[in-house]
Amino acid sequence: MAKYSRRIISRAIAEKLLAEPARRVHWMRVLAAYLVDQNLTADADLLLNDIARELYVHDGHLLTMVTSARKLSDALRTDLTKALRDATGAKHVELDERLDPSLIGGLQARTPDSALDISIRTRLRQLAAI
Repeated sequence: MAKYSRRIISRAIAEKLLAEPARRVHWMRVLAAYLVDQNLTADADLLLNDIARELYVHDGHLLTMVTSARKLSDALRTDLTKALRDATGAKHVELDERLDPSLIGGLQARTPDSALDISIRTRLRQLAAI
């Protein structure tokens, strides 16, 4: 059996789950058999996360991990959500907020496909590298 990338596998399984919801157990068994056959069971968590992301994206959702030095204000949260919605075309944007005081200020926002880093820590590192 050929070995495929996680992205190809996750898209294929997500498409099967969406097209044939009554056969979801079958498709998960096929996936499990493939992982065992290809000795990829250590990647099962990563692959399941990829499948979940594919299903989430299909429904127009965007999950974004936002790390900031301090708690986001309601106004900033609203502006960030709107900017992400406009940039990606997502119907729903969910922010997974985390605090990291070592950022000093600003924030980092990571989606499955891109990242935005406007933290003071990163800017100071960039200045130090000059």
